[in-house]
Amino acid sequence: MGFKELFIAISLVLILEGLLPFISPSLFKRITLQISEINESSIRIMGLCLIILGVLIINFI
Repeated sequence: MGFKELFIAISLVLILEGLLPFISPSLFKRITLQISEINESSIRIMGLCLIILGVLIINFI
Protein backbone atom coordinates (compact mmCIF):
# COMPACT_ATOMS: atom_id res chain seq x y z
CA MET A 1 0.00 0.00 0.00
CA GLY A 2 1.41 3.34 -1.02
CA PHE A 3 0.96 6.80 0.40
CA LYS A 4 -1.81 7.55 -2.09
CA GLU A 5 -3.98 4.71 -0.79
CA LEU A 6 -3.25 5.71 2.81
CA PHE A 7 -4.35 9.30 2.17
CA ILE A 8 -7.48 8.05 0.38
CA ALA A 9 -8.33 5.87 3.39
CA ILE A 10 -7.78 8.75 5.82
CA SER A 11 -9.86 11.04 3.61
CA LEU A 12 -12.73 8.55 3.57
CA VAL A 13 -12.65 8.34 7.37
CA LEU A 14 -12.79 12.14 7.61
CA ILE A 15 -15.71 12.28 5.18
CA LEU A 16 -17.65 9.61 7.08
CA GLU A 17 -16.89 11.24 10.45
CA GLY A 18 -18.11 14.59 9.16
CA LEU A 19 -21.41 13.38 7.71
CA LEU A 20 -23.44 13.16 10.92
CA PRO A 21 -22.48 16.58 12.36
CA PHE A 22 -23.14 18.14 8.95
CA ILE A 23 -26.48 16.44 8.29
CA SER A 24 -27.91 16.57 11.83
CA PRO A 25 -26.01 18.68 14.37
CA SER A 26 -28.70 18.18 17.02
CA LEU A 27 -28.50 14.38 16.74
CA PHE A 28 -24.70 14.61 16.88
CA LYS A 29 -24.91 16.65 20.11
CA ARG A 30 -27.39 14.20 21.63
CA ILE A 31 -25.21 11.19 20.78
CA THR A 32 -22.11 12.95 22.12
CA LEU A 33 -23.88 13.62 25.43
CA GLN A 34 -25.00 10.00 25.66
CA ILE A 35 -21.47 8.76 25.00
CA SER A 36 -20.12 11.03 27.73
CA GLU A 37 -22.35 9.20 30.23
CA ILE A 38 -20.94 5.75 29.40
CA ASN A 39 -18.18 4.52 31.72
CA GLU A 40 -14.63 4.50 30.37
CA SER A 41 -14.17 0.73 30.37
CA SER A 42 -17.21 0.28 28.10
CA ILE A 43 -15.91 2.94 25.73
CA ARG A 44 -12.52 1.23 25.70
CA ILE A 45 -14.14 -2.14 24.87
CA MET A 46 -16.16 -0.53 22.04
CA GLY A 47 -12.95 1.02 20.69
CA LEU A 48 -11.16 -2.33 20.80
CA CYS A 49 -14.06 -4.02 18.98
CA LEU A 50 -13.95 -1.36 16.26
CA ILE A 51 -10.18 -1.81 15.88
CA ILE A 52 -10.56 -5.60 15.60
CA LEU A 53 -13.39 -5.20 13.08
CA GLY A 54 -11.31 -2.82 11.00
CA VAL A 55 -8.32 -5.17 11.00
CA LEU A 56 -10.53 -8.11 10.00
CA ILE A 57 -12.08 -6.14 7.14
CA ILE A 58 -8.64 -5.08 5.89
CA ASN A 59 -7.43 -8.70 6.02
CA PHE A 60 -10.40 -9.92 3.97
CA ILE A 61 -9.93 -7.30 1.24
